[in-house]
Amino acid sequence: MTLDVRSARIVLACAQARSIGRAARALNMAQPAVTRALTRLEAALDAPLFERTTRGVELTPYGAALLPYAELLVSEASQAEILIRQMRGAGRGVVRIGGVGSVASGLLVSAITELRASHPEVAFVVVEELEDRLLDGLKTGLVDLAVLPDPTLDDEVRLATDETFHDLVHPYIRTGHPAAGRPITLAEAATLDWAMPPQPTPVTREWLRRFHAQRLEPRAPVLQSRSVPVIRAAVLSGDLACWMPEPILRADVERGQVCALQVARLDWRRGFKIYRRRRGLLPPSAELLLNALRRHAQVA
Repeated sequence: MTLDVRSARIVLACAQARSIGRAARALNMAQPAVTRALTRLEAALDAPLFERTTRGVELTPYGAALLPYAELLVSEASQAEILIRQMRGAGRGVVRIGGVGSVASGLLVSAITELRASHPEVAFVVVEELEDRLLDGLKTGLVDLAVLPDPTLDDEVRLATDETFHDLVHPYIRTGHPAAGRPITLAEAATLDWAMPPQPTPVTREWLRRFHAQRLEPRAPVLQSRSVPVIRAAVLSGDLACWMPEPILRADVERGQVCALQVARLDWRRGFKIYRRRRGLLPPSAELLLNALRRHAQVA
């Protein structure tokens, strides 16, 4: 017995339920059938996948190593079923696409609005996340397409289209901030208190690179968060600076609550491309959205 879709579903159910009995009920199978399937898979792999205890089952290191492949196999099988149903017209298409905040609320919403006019039967799931989580989501099948900073180099993903999209990243402060209304140097910016995403994310890496290129070490961010609303709220309520894409804070700037910090070397025209998994086919509905996104790139 090898890792097929049926055995992958059993592995996932047991890992999630931490009980063969609960997994069997979730799969609508008899408990002995689940036990036999696990035993055959472990024998074929010559490795124990679960440790049986009085409280249930726990993944062994072998099981933990196998789990991502079981997740991908189940996800790809599900996508294959959806693709066939869409090709036969048995159901409306669902496109799952991810992007960072400025992309999700700007480019993606615009392209979806355009596509809805000609294809109202298509539904959309938009995942707004930071770049590292979007890349993971693309690999595991959480999203079909992801708009990611260029270049994203990975053996498991490839370009879905050659077009490049852009946004503008600026430093921002509230209008009552002591640095508001006057140009400051990069050295002065290094002494400010900042609210930023966590350090491994591309935005924060680029922010640090710009200071380090001038042999400056900025203060460690006072506040770190993956949440755009949290960073925005911190800037509005205190003397913190942030480095944000222009579309996210545009309304706050227009209301006069926030202003761009005037500092050389901290304006960034950021490039994005659209990526997909190397394996598997895009659903027809995802191809439709990809064409709409291409049209927006040509206009921009």
